[in-house]
Amino acid sequence: MYERWVEYRNGEISMEFDQIPVDVALETIRVKTGLHIVLPSAAVSELVSLRLSRLPLELAVRSLLYDIGFRSFALMYDEQGRPDRAVVLGAGSNESASLPPRPNVAPQVTPEEQDALLKTLERWSELDLGEREQIEERLKTMSPSETREQLVQVYGQQVLGIQK
Repeated sequence: MYERWVEYRNGEISMEFDQIPVDVALETIRVKTGLHIVLPSAAVSELVSLRLSRLPLELAVRSLLYDIGFRSFALMYDEQGRPDRAVVLGAGSNESASLPPRPNVAPQVTPEEQDALLKTLERWSELDLGEREQIEERLKTMSPSETREQLVQVYGQQVLGIQK
């Protein structure tokens, strides 16, 4: 029955969900595409309603995550360059609705800040929730750059517990 909800061909995905539990939708996408989408545990009990037709996988994932209240994620690729995992960065919009608007993009990362962030990310399992949230917020406010992409990749590896 779930097979009819997701179709994946030539790097394009179509999906049709109507009040489907998020965990069921994510599992269906994983079965069809091989892409694991990692969300905070509170989000998997929500329902999703979304219809997309023949979109590139990254755009479809962005639409799906936006629909369930998340605005930022990191997409990680396997050795063959195929999308392998999508990891949500930070809280969903429902949790941050009462917060002031997100600040503008922060200045470019200095080499010193990059080194400090990498060292802090290496200690991810030792960090408390507040420290983790500070890192996530800094990653979200960084200007797009190769450095940001590298830091987001290391962040994703730490969140998922992937060894280099």
